[in-house]
Amino acid sequence: MRLLYRVLFGAFAVALASLAPGPGRAQGSAPVTIEYWHINSESFGGPTVRKFVAEFERANPGIHVVERFQQNSYSGLLQNLQRRLAAGDPPDVTQFGDPYIFYAIDNLADRFTPLADLVAKYGPKNFFSNFPPNVLALGQANGKQVAVPYSTSNIVLYYNADMFRAAGLDPNRPPETWPQWITAARQIKTKTGKPGLYLHILDDNWGFQAMFESNGAQLYRCQAGVVRAGFDEPGAIQALKFWQAGVKDGIFLNALYEQGRQGFLNQQNATFMGTIATRGYFQDNAKFDVRGTLFPSWPGHKRRLPAGGNLLFVFSKDPAKQAASMKWIAFLESPKNFAEWTKATGYLPLPKGTVDQLGDWLNQNAIERVAIAQIPYVVNDVSFPGPNGLQAMHVLFDAVQGALNGADAEAALHGAAQQVNGLLGNTSCK
Repeated sequence: MRLLYRVLFGAFAVALASLAPGPGRAQGSAPVTIEYWHINSESFGGPTVRKFVAEFERANPGIHVVERFQQNSYSGLLQNLQRRLAAGDPPDVTQFGDPYIFYAIDNLADRFTPLADLVAKYGPKNFFSNFPPNVLALGQANGKQVAVPYSTSNIVLYYNADMFRAAGLDPNRPPETWPQWITAARQIKTKTGKPGLYLHILDDNWGFQAMFESNGAQLYRCQAGVVRAGFDEPGAIQALKFWQAGVKDGIFLNALYEQGRQGFLNQQNATFMGTIATRGYFQDNAKFDVRGTLFPSWPGHKRRLPAGGNLLFVFSKDPAKQAASMKWIAFLESPKNFAEWTKATGYLPLPKGTVDQLGDWLNQNAIERVAIAQIPYVVNDVSFPGPNGLQAMHVLFDAVQGALNGADAEAALHGAAQQVNGLLGNTSCK
């Protein structure tokens, strides 16, 4: 190993002197290796992750970071994490998908270390003061800061201005409401033969939550102190029927995320409603005039957009690795590095001072400003609590997919609600 050679030649002691030793990290101790799991592919922030690792190791020669990309987004990461936890060899720092925070609290509480404890132990002492309260709340559970938000996004509507022009629409005046967008999508289909709309579908309910909670519904409610499904209420049923009708008419593309993303890039669908985090990818690769606008609203209702992305969890139990993990997290969350992360991916600039670091870049980037303008509409990406929370989430996902493929929408949601309530049992809430 490179670091071991430095030790043998006496250079490591000199490099280590530049570090501020903390608890569990005494001077003269051996190099520390930490493992960082992430979902950033080559087209989705992966090169920037590697750049950060190289810069961090130069600044902290006593710490080696092994970054490992995880396939299949957050569900794939979680499956691999479960296997490593069962083997007693978890990664040290992981990106953990927002929808799974309750799963972590209910099932992995003894396996990770709350970030509040690590900051108190290893610093930096002012770490949490660098974030707005509503941002910190995304990583809180039972009144404690268990993780810190990192890659946070909201859902924006990207559109192909060239296809708008070809359809006789004004790209400078995009629609604002769902009914208006359906009208525009029909015109796009008539003029170009291609679907006008695409809404995020991965292996979660992120896109659907944004659509139906913006129509007055909620994923679940607290009734008499017990969690109960709320997604079979009128606002959700109306939204799913609306989506289903658009799919049937061929103006709404029904496809998984990657097909929808590549379809937009290849000008096979005129819009892409998905994470702002893919903004950089579209701008770097699109051969057309790509623009962005607010997620569609429903008449008479305020937008409610679930925060997407991930939080940073620490699974290290070794004190030296915990201290190194906190250094790595503080490095990633610094305004300078976060500004670079925002530029590379589109993720929202979270730490205080990051917007100042963006400077003229932000002034010139209208799509990123759309996502920032939507921050007042951001709500928690809801996950079902309790030991069966993940199963409940997939029950809803399967019901929505069944409806989009022709099943009765109202019956599908009512049936799913009964199953979810059974899985939730008497899970308490306030």
